[in-house]
Amino acid sequence: MIMKRLAIFVTVLLAISQSVRAETRTDGFTFYVQLIQGTDTESPPAAGATLIGDALGQRLHMFKWKNYWELKRQTVHLNIGDKARQHLTNKRDVEIALPTANDMTVSIYLEGRLTRKRTQRVKTAFYIAGGEKEEAQSWFIVVRHDKPQNAPATEAKSSFGYPNQSAFRQPIVER
Repeated sequence: MIMKRLAIFVTVLLAISQSVRAETRTDGFTFYVQLIQGTDTESPPAAGATLIGDALGQRLHMFKWKNYWELKRQTVHLNIGDKARQHLTNKRDVEIALPTANDMTVSIYLEGRLTRKRTQRVKTAFYIAGGEKEEAQSWFIVVRHDKPQNAPATEAKSSFGYPNQSAFRQPIVER
């Protein structure tokens, strides 16, 4: 009788501990990778390109381009200890690593060569890297934690209103 009660007690304790462990484990983090092109043209630079949303537009407004077009978007889900490399174009890749629950590392590759690497906090994850500034365009790679929103379909161009520019947190731009 005592052994039976002890077995039931141990079984209940194991079940409770498994339940608590399942509730406290993290399901990882979702990041969004966007390839953005800045231009002064009113028409999309490529088939399927869409204007970016206001939140990203507010962060990119410091650059000279009239319009910012999202050329590609990928969703990356990582658990702690994972890393994933995303192929954006025939020249550009981005790798996101999640070494701890608090930190992430973003690495930018150009033609297979590491060109930028940055570690930052996961909870404030928003990373912008740009380059290859040409006369009529520039590209940006954005890695963010919040889900991107595109501009409304009725907008003819991405004209963002900035009533109080100092109210916007400046993005981190690595060159």
